[in-house]
Parts: sequence; C-alpha cells; structure tokens
Amino acid sequence: MKNIGSTLLFFGVGTIVLNLMGYEFIILAWIDMWGETVGWAIRGAMIVAGGILFFLGWRAEQGAAQPAEAERQTPSFQASAGGQAAPDAGPDPMRPSQNP
Repeated sequence: MKNIGSTLLFFGVGTIVLNLMGYEFIILAWIDMWGETVGWAIRGAMIVAGGILFFLGWRAEQGAAQPAEAERQTPSFQASAGGQAAPDAGPDPMRPSQNP
C-alpha cells in the first residue's frame, strides 16, 4: 500500500509541476481531455489518495514492527522487595524445601 501511495504522490505532484511548465507525463495525457478544472481535480485526487495510502502503509509497517520489539524487551522476573518470588521465577532459594 505504501508503494502505491508513493507512486500516486509522485505522479500527482509531477503532473502538476510538468503542467505548469507546459509538459505532461505521456501516461497521464488524458487528464485534461475533460477540461482544465477536471484535470486539476484529478491531479488533486491523486495527491490526496496517494498521501492517504502512503500514511496507511507506513502505519501498517510500524504496527507490524512493534510486537517484535516488545518480545525482545520482555523483562525477566526476579524476587520482589517483599521477599516473595514472582510466579514464573521458580522456587525461592532462601526458603527451606518442603519435601521430607
């Protein structure tokens, strides 16, 4: 989605710049067939749609990267200040064994 968005942004901004200089991308030459106003509306829509798709793709990449980082940064549990071990820390080495 991010690639499609960046492509739309590139062509949207590029077609505006080229149109102001009297040129046009060959693939987008049809834009002005319906008139100048419609052509500018299509250019603006390309930029807005490209920006939205780029942003959504970027957010999806950031969301996919966060769980992997969270798994790597999992803290290890040790005995708390009250002398009681955390549930998954194993038996407390300071307590005598209950087995006879």
